[in-house]
Amino acid sequence: MDNLTCNCVPRLDGVSAAELGRLFPEPSITASLLSLLQESGIDGFNLRSIVVLKDDAPILLLPLFETRFDLSTFVEGGIKKSLKVAGRLIPSVFQPRVLSVGLLEGEWSEIGIDLQTEAGTLEAAYKMAFGVLQKLAAELKSDIVALYNFNHYGKLPGEVFKKFNRVQYRACARLPINFNSLEEFLARLSRAARKDLRRKMRASHEVRVIRSRNISPFLDRIYKLYLETVARSPMALGAHNRLFFEKICERVPGAEYTLYFVQEKLAAFNLLVVKQEAMVDKYFCMDYELGRKYNLYVLSWFENIRTCVERKIPLYHAGQGAEKTKAHLGATLIPSFILFKHRQPVIDRFLIAWPAVSEKVLSLLGFWPSVSSRAAPGVPVQGRQEHIIVRRLDLASQANELRRGERLQRPKKA
Repeated sequence: MDNLTCNCVPRLDGVSAAELGRLFPEPSITASLLSLLQESGIDGFNLRSIVVLKDDAPILLLPLFETRFDLSTFVEGGIKKSLKVAGRLIPSVFQPRVLSVGLLEGEWSEIGIDLQTEAGTLEAAYKMAFGVLQKLAAELKSDIVALYNFNHYGKLPGEVFKKFNRVQYRACARLPINFNSLEEFLARLSRAARKDLRRKMRASHEVRVIRSRNISPFLDRIYKLYLETVARSPMALGAHNRLFFEKICERVPGAEYTLYFVQEKLAAFNLLVVKQEAMVDKYFCMDYELGRKYNLYVLSWFENIRTCVERKIPLYHAGQGAEKTKAHLGATLIPSFILFKHRQPVIDRFLIAWPAVSEKVLSLLGFWPSVSSRAAPGVPVQGRQEHIIVRRLDLASQANELRRGERLQRPKKA
């Protein structure tokens, strides 16, 4: 019988960098991001981990965060006042304590596993870990247990789909770089889109662009732009501390900044993780007035595509949010979801019986995508739970799939 033990620890205590890298192997950047978050923290969130060990070596890790989720903070006007009143009357619904498996920082959440572990042992490890999760939720008196921001690349066991309610979350945008120039990219868009983008690029000669991993002279301005962007966001889960932006280029391989200056003033920054397998867009933050005047978001999109073309990077992961804009710019969407369970059986049964109500509420609060767009190739948009693929995010595999698809689509020579 496997010698398995399971511990719940603060943050990543007791898990070494080497062990973390083995549980989240490259090209995933989760290991380095988790390590950085352990150091920098996020105000209002308690970070924990559930770790299953075999013979004292970690084979499975569930990253956890705990917070109080006040729904009224994500809306304005009359509904905000109504939710505040409802929160005082029924806090377990409108101001719930949430214990969640997932990443507060990342394209999407994933669970750390040792890929060399046998299937039977891994199944026992999952059962043990989720058992500890439920016990921890009872100890903390959590109103909701959730699995936050997963998709078909996250390593979830099939059993959880039978025990948790499921709602759609914000999709991740992805653009395959299967073209050789910006002009070729533009040629694939509609005539109206090309005209719109060319108009927005007219002021680009007034913007100075710098790529750098050393942002010390600009750190104050970068953090100010970030906080202003968070304040404008309809759906921001907490705010990073300044240390996150200061240390990310040291701690995360491939992390770099693109800085956009207008009249020598830093008007926007784009935080990226650039590897040969893919470019991952972490944050784009800008001065609202200058950003709109000079169309800095569109400029950053073209700058990132140009970099991918030049470095022969096959994928541009453009992150979550702004689905309508990203679809307009040629991206496809990878659907994400949240699984959750309420500790009050009556409320939980209602949520199971009326899933459309849950989705409607989340849509009003900004969880539900504002646009339905084509999904990325091979990605299921809807479907029964048993059709969800449960496998690790592998950017290299995705790149290879795209290349194979490209070869199959090429016309054969006569």
